[in-house]
Amino acid sequence: MTGRDVGSDVRLQFTSLPGRVVRSLALGGDRSRATPLVVILPGLGLPFYTVPTARALVARGLDATVLDLPGFGSNLPRATRPTIHAMGMTAARWVETQAVGRPVVVLGHSTGGQAALTAALALSARRRDFSLVLAGTTFAPEQRRVHRLALATPFAYRHDRLDQLDPMEVYRGRTGIVAMLHSGLRDAPEERIAHLPATVTVTAGVHDAFVPTHWLDRLALSANTAPTVRTSRLGGSHNNLFTHPDEVADLVLLAAEDATRGW
Repeated sequence: MTGRDVGSDVRLQFTSLPGRVVRSLALGGDRSRATPLVVILPGLGLPFYTVPTARALVARGLDATVLDLPGFGSNLPRATRPTIHAMGMTAARWVETQAVGRPVVVLGHSTGGQAALTAALALSARRRDFSLVLAGTTFAPEQRRVHRLALATPFAYRHDRLDQLDPMEVYRGRTGIVAMLHSGLRDAPEERIAHLPATVTVTAGVHDAFVPTHWLDRLALSANTAPTVRTSRLGGSHNNLFTHPDEVADLVLLAAEDATRGW
């Protein structure tokens, strides 16, 4: 079963890692290895909605790759278990093998942000030429109960539409999406980010009820070992990687400069 067409400028790639094959959506890629690569981890393992931001990044002179993790983007066996830790560690291994010697921005959105933090913590032991962007990072402490999360959900997506998602990705994910959601609810990124030595950008849509201002600020303030912390409110609500890709890409461009300089 195939999903929605992502466009002719998107290349499907398959990367063999120990015991698994990771599918990814690559844009750009014809530049020198000095060009920063933006590695995107989508929320709830749903890659389709992140492609507009990937396209906007390429228009700004960067390369971009969306990792299909855990693997809801195709009928192939999943590359990893649908948990924050497994997704993040697999992303770190992908970066280590595919981005040797080039600056990297790890951009994670929603639960993908939680996984991106896992990846960044793992990468920080071995490299300094990368930065982290946490976009719409879930979940604020008061929302780590299903009923409280449900109350915030209609307001988090107030400027989003169902057609921003590929229904086939949702269908393939099914119970895996639920498992990833529960994994995210058990996570405390404000505790883990305190151990991150890399530069970090924390952002969310101005109308994203999943990321109230106090939660955005707490994440930024908790990154007390990061050499630089940038915060920004952008347009839209939770899925602003789809609705406001140019604003997101402009912010990521600054993070790419951080990665090029290193820390």
